[in-house]
Amino acid sequence: MKKRTIGLLMGSLLASTVIAGCGSSSSGAHASAPSKDLVYFIFTGYSAPYFAPMAQAVQQAAKYYPDLNLKIVNANGSPSQEITDINEAVANGAKGIILNPVNGSVTNAAVQAMKQGVPVITIDRDVNNPQGRDVFIGDNDKQLGILQTQYALQYLQSHNVPKPWNVAVLQGTLGSSTAIDRLAGAMEALKPYLANGSVKVVLNESANFETDTALTVMSEFLAKTTNVQLVIASNDAMALGAITALQNAGLKPGQNVLVVGADAQPQSLTDVANGTQLDTVTHSPFVEAYWAVEAMDNLLQYHIKPPTKYLHGDIIIPMTLVTKQNVGQVAGWGTPQVVPPLPYGHASAHTVTQ
Repeated sequence: MKKRTIGLLMGSLLASTVIAGCGSSSSGAHASAPSKDLVYFIFTGYSAPYFAPMAQAVQQAAKYYPDLNLKIVNANGSPSQEITDINEAVANGAKGIILNPVNGSVTNAAVQAMKQGVPVITIDRDVNNPQGRDVFIGDNDKQLGILQTQYALQYLQSHNVPKPWNVAVLQGTLGSSTAIDRLAGAMEALKPYLANGSVKVVLNESANFETDTALTVMSEFLAKTTNVQLVIASNDAMALGAITALQNAGLKPGQNVLVVGADAQPQSLTDVANGTQLDTVTHSPFVEAYWAVEAMDNLLQYHIKPPTKYLHGDIIIPMTLVTKQNVGQVAGWGTPQVVPPLPYGHASAHTVTQ
């Protein structure tokens, strides 16, 4: 399993030209031009392969926005490092910050940046206080949790799997908006089944969005009992770990136990095609970051914020439920061939070059 995880991570690292050291950075092509607005892109980093497409998108978007000097900073999955990075961005005269929060503990630093006149755009994960950003670009994580779970419940029902169904839930990083909302969505989908006794939640634990952690959590659970019919993993990285744990325990994912995930991770798309994973959900991190650059350009160059129809400045990325029926139409991480324009302000479509 470690070889599999390392392979995924190395693939993401090789795909990106960003140096991945703590506090390391990479600038846009015209970084030396004094007239450009310095914008920090501070993200969780390469602690999981999911985040690499964000850095790639920022690099590709840079050439279309010559007024921005985009600096990419990797927080290495550390909230304290990310807080330091936010404070350094303000101290270094940044005109804007695009922020992918590690978790909600970075909220106060984002609020302080806003109070000092530095606009903040959050992507994928949000801060806990809307005063800590002007715009949020990401998916509706509660709806994502509902989508991935409902499909599995309908599958169990249609295949006449005997009830009650024992369900294991693998949560993401505690305190992150993504983990909180996806869990809420999954539980909402499960609620009527819990009420009538059709479902029992036999495990509900964080695996930190990590494959190895999910492997450990599921292995420890399966050492006690293998009576489980559904594993709801809040992302594909954890689904991969769960699948390996099930196989190690002599179970057959896709046959006597279902596994669902999210993110359209490349290996998980293969697993969906092969039937070992039931579903995943796309919400392209590449598009999230691309749109964030476009949104920052709108803020700094044209003073345009999302129209009031976007409640709280939330720009929601389209999502697609991926099953065996449509998996052949979906690229890794849900990255499209052409990034559609940001749905407001000055925006245009751009072809993905890598």
